[in-house]
Amino acid sequence: MNDWVLKDMIKKGLVPYNIGDEVVILKRKSNGHPRAVKDGVVYIVKQIDLDGHITVAQRSSDGVGYLQPIRVHKMYLINKSVLRDIKLNSILNQTN
Repeated sequence: MNDWVLKDMIKKGLVPYNIGDEVVILKRKSNGHPRAVKDGVVYIVKQIDLDGHITVAQRSSDGVGYLQPIRVHKMYLINKSVLRDIKLNSILNQTN
């Protein structure tokens, strides 16, 4: 799926973000922003702000608590289940 389509879906609110959801980084700016969020790491949504930002935290290594929360604009993160669905749909469309 095209990056513009994903960005448009996020802007229109078609990609849901709920407290407790698992999210991963979708894209970065050319200058590396957001630097606090790492590639390949699953974050848990802790808070959703009205201004388009979400506060996420990474699970600690012992699995009991969470590390320092990070506030990131929702354009840089995508719900893990939505990303999976998009990838599955693109694979199924290629085989048809």
